[in-house]
Amino acid sequence: FFFFYFPAAYYASRRVGIAVLWISLITEWLNLVFKWFLFGDRPFWWVHESGYYSQAPAQVHQFPSSCETGPGSPSGHCMITGAALWPIMTAISSQLATRTHSHWVRMIPSLAYCTFLLAVGLSRIFLLAHFPHQVLGGLITGAVLGWLMTPRVPTERELSFYGG
Repeated sequence: FFFFYFPAAYYASRRVGIAVLWISLITEWLNLVFKWFLFGDRPFWWVHESGYYSQAPAQVHQFPSSCETGPGSPSGHCMITGAALWPIMTAISSQLATRTHSHWVRMIPSLAYCTFLLAVGLSRIFLLAHFPHQVLGGLITGAVLGWLMTPRVPTERELSFYGG
């Protein structure tokens, strides 16, 4: 988000770019706090530590892409994606709402947002990085944070404020 979505959004609209940056930073911090309190196991940990597979070991292999070492609840990828893409989705939706009368065209940003979140969530489950409930918790928390924070972004500050 910091290297692609923020610059692209900032180039298109300062307000949307600042919203993406601010929401990403706050959501990243909140995700860390949630992980400290919830401390959810990850699937790879659970398979080996649950004791269910002591008789016949499960043939699960961990790869560098799924080598997560921190707590898994809620999914940070899902939470930050859901929150940080919210202002982009709402900005595109409002632009389309002023330019077209078609209800279906106005739904395209929301459908793209939901499809992208679904793809991120499924990838986290597929990689054995998260359980489904951790992904769902991250998606819902991220979307709610995006919805709550987008109207409250301090856009009057200079860009250096957010870097600090």
